[in-house]
Amino acid sequence: MLASIVRFLAIVFRERPIELKPGVRYRATLNLAKVRPGMSESDVRNWLMTMGFSPTAKADVWKADEKHLSRLPRESILKAEKL
Repeated sequence: MLASIVRFLAIVFRERPIELKPGVRYRATLNLAKVRPGMSESDVRNWLMTMGFSPTAKADVWKADEKHLSRLPRESILKAEKL
């Protein structure tokens, strides 16, 4: 009985892939090392700004539309919240 409850809770609370909906603006936490491998962090930040991302007060958190986020590798997006 206990094992089935634990299995059920594991299914309910498992990590789900981030689903981006068209036309929605997001606040995304990015892993900058995976956004553009081989580039310095400042170069990645400049590249993100030229691509249409807006920096926030937090270090790795950026604001962007879905069309901009969809250009990034999925493994570089750690968390995405609708604004």
